[in-house]
Amino acid sequence: MKLLPVFILLMTIFLGSCNTSEQDINTISNENWKLEYDDRGVNAVISKDDPYEASVFNGRLDANVRFRMNDGVWQTVFNHREVEAGENMVRYTNYMPGMPFSLEQKFSFVDDALEWDLVIENSMYYNVEIGDIYVDIPLASRPGYEQLDLFERGYLRHLFISGDGSFMFFTKRSGNPPYLIVTVKPGTSLEYYDNDTYYIHSGYTGNNQQGTWRQEHTFNKLDPRGQGQDKLSFGFRMEWADSYSELRDIIYNNNLIDIRVVPGMSLPEDLEARFALHTQTKIDSIIPEYPEQTEISYEGEKEGNYHIYRTRFDRLGENMLTVYFDDGRKTYLEFFSTEPVETLLKKRTSFIVEKQQHRDPDLWYDGLFSIYDMKSSVLRGPDNTDGVFEGWYGYRVASDDPILGIPAFLASVNAVHPVDEQIDALEYHIENFVWGGLQRTEEETYPYGIHGVPNWKVARDTMLRAKIENRRLNIIKIWRTFDYPHMIMLYYHMFQIADRYPEKVSYLSADGYLELAWQTARAFFEYPYDIYPVYEIYKWGNYNEMLIPSLIEVLEERGRQEEADWLRLEWEKKAKYFIYDDPYPYASEFATDRTAFESSYALAKYGATTDMEPDEKLWYDKNEEIWRSHPDVSKDHALEFMERQLYASLSTRGWLENQYYRLGSDIRDDARLSYMSRMGGWAVLDYGIRFADNPYDWLQHGYASYLASFSLMNTGTAESDYGYWAPGTINDGALGQAFQPAKHENTWMGYEEDRGPWRYDSEQNLGMGAVTRMASTILANDPLFGWFAYGGKLEKSAGDFMVWPGDGVMIRFWLVDNDRRTGIELERDGFSKTEPIIINKERNRIELQIENITEDKHITRLFLDTEDAGQWQLSMDGKILQAKGKDKKAVFDLPVESSLHSVIIEKNK
Repeated sequence: MKLLPVFILLMTIFLGSCNTSEQDINTISNENWKLEYDDRGVNAVISKDDPYEASVFNGRLDANVRFRMNDGVWQTVFNHREVEAGENMVRYTNYMPGMPFSLEQKFSFVDDALEWDLVIENSMYYNVEIGDIYVDIPLASRPGYEQLDLFERGYLRHLFISGDGSFMFFTKRSGNPPYLIVTVKPGTSLEYYDNDTYYIHSGYTGNNQQGTWRQEHTFNKLDPRGQGQDKLSFGFRMEWADSYSELRDIIYNNNLIDIRVVPGMSLPEDLEARFALHTQTKIDSIIPEYPEQTEISYEGEKEGNYHIYRTRFDRLGENMLTVYFDDGRKTYLEFFSTEPVETLLKKRTSFIVEKQQHRDPDLWYDGLFSIYDMKSSVLRGPDNTDGVFEGWYGYRVASDDPILGIPAFLASVNAVHPVDEQIDALEYHIENFVWGGLQRTEEETYPYGIHGVPNWKVARDTMLRAKIENRRLNIIKIWRTFDYPHMIMLYYHMFQIADRYPEKVSYLSADGYLELAWQTARAFFEYPYDIYPVYEIYKWGNYNEMLIPSLIEVLEERGRQEEADWLRLEWEKKAKYFIYDDPYPYASEFATDRTAFESSYALAKYGATTDMEPDEKLWYDKNEEIWRSHPDVSKDHALEFMERQLYASLSTRGWLENQYYRLGSDIRDDARLSYMSRMGGWAVLDYGIRFADNPYDWLQHGYASYLASFSLMNTGTAESDYGYWAPGTINDGALGQAFQPAKHENTWMGYEEDRGPWRYDSEQNLGMGAVTRMASTILANDPLFGWFAYGGKLEKSAGDFMVWPGDGVMIRFWLVDNDRRTGIELERDGFSKTEPIIINKERNRIELQIENITEDKHITRLFLDTEDAGQWQLSMDGKILQAKGKDKKAVFDLPVESSLHSVIIEKNK
């Protein structure tokens, strides 16, 4: 008891000293930078040009070393830190007599940059074995939930951890500059990372972590004082940028390599890639991981130090190219080779029907498509949850986004390439699982309402809900907005199937499925906001709702103008809110989410291409208790919003990070290549095709987004044992939800995963649902690569271009040049797989062959999308056909009768 006062006194002194240190914040600054630091480290880095004075980092920038001597225990540097500050620098030295070595960190302003230099120097006459050298760079991700906190005072992290070519950069969620980029100095290489920690050497930590990694975990050493390598030096350079082109320039100016790749780094084996290495240094060599199965050739140098290469891979799975540059430095290009996209789609749709549907009339979930566990080769479901999908989390096997995207995707593919067994499975699902179960019938209260989390059985039974929920038991559980567009998409594509192939459906006719699509869309706009207004229907982006304008067009074509007008008014309420009423309309399930950017672009596109009328008191906002009015409405406003939301979207996407699981991917620390990669990627690609004055960056990123998530599929040949991730024929066609970029991590779904695809397909089926609306073969005149066919093979003959489509869907072709954008889309059937699309050198004549997919007589529509569509004519098998349509789009009815038809589209002379 007598020791207690002494203990209290010591703790008071200790806590007092800590508080003093925390409060003793100092600064150094110049015209570009403001650094805040204390006696323990630099804890804020701020741009002087940022009106919000946001620090990129949250916590201290710091370095450490894990070492041992004489085969002793591994330990880190004793934290005895001395600080020295000047007008343009602050230096920290970890050293006191008796320590085996010193660690010095110096932060200094050099020109327009902030440099961070590390020096490790042996002070003893003994060898020091170094297991790790690492730096902590803690991200200031989100300081609060107010909009300015979310979008202007927090940053997102972009990583390219790739040896001597490594860099990282940081963007605000708003997409507004400044951006901060951190590059490695020559002699500094990053080989591994773990959350906020980045390793120059990771021999101890990396080799003690389970999982696979694509770079070597290396050790280092310090020789005895005064001998050989008794000192190690490393460094980083930080710079501000106002654009992505400036970020590229900084990479180049710092003697690293700015890399561009087309069409992407997940590369179907029937396509080739080109890549450009932009560097001031010398490229020594490029060494394939599998030389016997890799083709690589040097295409030459373009002005400005751009080195152009061509490559393709015969080995399915991961393929690494090691780039040696600057006399011994090296960085890595990580590709993934897949089977052709057409093969992937056929395998995936077949796999869903054969292995992912529950068919048992004795089960309440008869007809359910559920998630597949490729690690265990098992179909999960409500009675087989793997122990992680219990209670409220049961939605992951029986409802909501993980499940409802599966039939919607399946229907989207069958609308173009019908397969009887797959259409039968869809109708079985609708008849037995959806109607009267997941979705309320027209005879129930709240007709066409959809029951969400955790599944329809629990959502329909208050007593079952009470077992897992303790609130809102007094209201019917059909308020979750995100469920409705999945069902709208399913019914919309089922309408297309029934309309195009009426002999292949039996449950409902085309009119019946159109009625379900319309009524579900009506319920989407009415029920959630009325029942539980927290679900703000006009303010949140919902995946797949971008199909609503297409549904409106179909209603108008079918003479259902009253329904079309009602639905158009609701859609325009939302479009106007996004364009005019909220500077950051990117809310979704969370305060900010990549999910919203498919919707925000679709709404911007609608406003930019449609004459919306000014309004007064358009709708009453229950939550804010105000009327929403829009007295000044124009397409220019929508275009301005379109660009603003695109840059906000890019802040959440991988653009300069050239690894197959980052390029084109959405960003989340514990996952890459989620469903939002392709859904938001659709917006990027569509903008590049239709709106961008300089389309080529957008095409590069957008097409990489289209291809990237195919690397999550487990498919293969007998030679590759039918799958890179989960070998064996039983898993040939399985899919992962997202990509685990860390060597080993606990996922947000509640289970641990090694680097690679997650074991369940789950929400990734939403991303697959974007395939048929995104798939295109694009001939573009890229300023770096010249004429290039995205999603196709290109040859030139006598000035003509010959393009063999290989995008997997084969219904959409675009010509993108500085002078013109010309698009051709088929309603059904497809371009020939064996005959090329031929474009003459003047690019005013396009010849193509159309395959009759169903081998019957029918009409297919061809849409010609170009600025001067009225000046073009179409002939089919030598006969001129008349166009109909409006605005910039001409529509031709093609009478398809034989297996193959020749179509020529040319501009009138």
